[in-house]
Amino acid sequence: MSFLNNLFGGSASKNVSLTETIESSKINESAKAVNIPPAELFIDNIPPAVQTKTEEHSTNKISKFINRDYFSLGFNDGYEYHSNDILESGKKKIKAEFLLILDQSIEEKQRERLKTKNLLVDVSEVSEDASKKLENTIEEMNFSINTLQKQKELSCDNEGWVMTAIHSYYMGFKQGIDDFIAGEELLNSIRNI
Repeated sequence: MSFLNNLFGGSASKNVSLTETIESSKINESAKAVNIPPAELFIDNIPPAVQTKTEEHSTNKISKFINRDYFSLGFNDGYEYHSNDILESGKKKIKAEFLLILDQSIEEKQRERLKTKNLLVDVSEVSEDASKKLENTIEEMNFSINTLQKQKELSCDNEGWVMTAIHSYYMGFKQGIDDFIAGEELLNSIRNI
């Protein structure tokens, strides 16, 4: 029997398990000694806030367009090229980009309006309050779409929201030409000395 115990690790396995226990307790103590950061540093228990993507997305595109530095763009073009063709081309490019952004924004709002109308059909028999809120949302979307379409019409005459971008580009272009001419005059005066 002792032969079988030795063969299959009877008392020897007890020694090994005792040794393994001592080693694993040493490892656990050394892990506790090392400053392991708490899990709260890596886990965010707060769920993300729900946002209306379409409204912010289209508004952000228009805001980014309007807030871009067109003066510097115009200045660089005026200083480098100082040509009326480049000026007109730059103004047309600004207007085309603005019209594209407006078209995309109108399309997004129309899709959202359709979704909201479909939701209104689903909710109308369930809750009168919810259906009135959805009707208000649809009314606001209609107003936003009409405003964007009006801006498209105004942009054909370089009016409306796009006017500030075009005017800023023009002023930068003019300043770029003026600086180029002043630089050329300075070089010519230095050469003539």
